[in-house]
Formats: sequence, C-alpha cells, structure tokens
Amino acid sequence: MSVPIRAILMYKAPELGAVKTRLAKSIGEAAALELYRWMGKRQLQVIPSDWDVEVRFSPEDQESSMREWLGTEVHLNPQGDGDLGDRMRRAARSSYLQDKDRRVIFLGADCLGLDKAALKDAAVTLDHSDYVLGPALDGGYYLLGMNRLEPSLFEGIDWGSSSVLNETIKRIQNVNQRYERLEERVDVDNWDDLKDQRRLVDPSLWARLSLPDA
Repeated sequence: MSVPIRAILMYKAPELGAVKTRLAKSIGEAAALELYRWMGKRQLQVIPSDWDVEVRFSPEDQESSMREWLGTEVHLNPQGDGDLGDRMRRAARSSYLQDKDRRVIFLGADCLGLDKAALKDAAVTLDHSDYVLGPALDGGYYLLGMNRLEPSLFEGIDWGSSSVLNETIKRIQNVNQRYERLEERVDVDNWDDLKDQRRLVDPSLWARLSLPDA
C-alpha cells in the first residue's frame, strides 16, 4: 500500500510589484507578474494526480486573489507570520497532525524543470531515505521532501543566502537521518535564469510578454 503524499506549494499572492522582483528589474513588473502566474499554474498542473495538494499563500489577506488565480478547487491556507522557515514548519506540522503517516513535499513556483517525472522520482526516493532535496543552482533548494517533521531544518537558516541547502543538510546529519539529492536545477529568479530556461517557457507567453530573444 502506497504512503499518501501531500505537496505543499509555498506561493506569494499575485500582486504587481510583489513577485519576481529581481526579474522585474529586467522585464518590468507587469511581465514578471504574468510570468509568475503562469509558473504557479504550471507547477500545479504537473503534480501527480494521486497526491494531495495544498497551496500556502502570503499575505494572508489575499485569499480572493489566490482563488481568482488558481480556481475554487485548490486547497488554500495562509502561511501566517514569521520567516520562511517558520511558515514551512507550521505547514508541515499541520499536515502531520492530520496524518502522521503521510509524506510531505515542499515546492515553490520557480523551478521550470520540475516536472511530473521528477516529482515521482522524489516520491520513490522517500521509500528508502528520510529526506530528499532538490538542489537549486543558487545554493537553495527547489524541493524538500520528508517522511517526518524535524523542526531544526527550518530554524536559524539565512533564507536569502546561498547556504540554504548546505545548512539544511547539516541539520539532517545532526539528527542522524538519511537524505538524497535530486538533479540540480535552476530556480528562475532573474533574467539570466529566465534566458537559461527559455526552452521550458510557453512560446506564446514569451511572445505575448514581448520578451527579447535570448
């Protein structure tokens, strides 16, 4: 019998000037917003159909804009207060309170190379490892999967730095747990990232946003 999996997607509400701010410096706030909206929907669409899905959003007063963006069928919950670690820990704890035997996999909207096959690989990895990490090229991670909640993974991390992945691994090692890495992939945060990943962007969207040839 397969172990149930919950994908928790950590999203920002689609507000002009509040998403993809580094990318917006190169392509403009309106284009960055439309691209983010497309990326968020794309990530939802490639999640395996037998997984449970929850979108955790911020700010917490933006549920109506989240519904307008993602539709009425998506399970939404606000992220709440604190830094990213506080919000992820809270989401994981809530999930395990509902079902202590499930697996939790955290995702964002930024990794265009994260498709259904990669997600299934992450799930299979959790059959023989306590944690699975998807390393991002910038030193963070695009995926964190777990069989149990270890709060220290979310504490004392400098979330804006290039040390997020290494610090997370240290915490896993400190509690003598097993982990495996997936393939390193690019998180799209700036124009260079977007150019690198252009092949994964819907060509009609690229044209509609009048983005330059990379």
